[in-house]
Amino acid sequence: MKPFNEKILNLLILFIACMLGIVVSFLCIAFSIDVLVWMLTGSFDLTKADILKIIKIGCVIGTFTGAVFVIARLFKLKGF
Repeated sequence: MKPFNEKILNLLILFIACMLGIVVSFLCIAFSIDVLVWMLTGSFDLTKADILKIIKIGCVIGTFTGAVFVIARLFKLKGF
């Protein structure tokens, strides 16, 4: 049986990985769409405000996703 601290550390790593994964995927999607628009129209309109908004949205969705995974692991649901 794992010690309590190791179990909490594994859950924290899972939570942070979920949150960062969602943020990075949202940034990649926004960047790829903006590159396509740039190739079609010739204007690159990705601003710092847009990037910060995408990061905030990604953090919120990543937090919910990470929390669901952590709760599922705590309750030892099948598949997690």
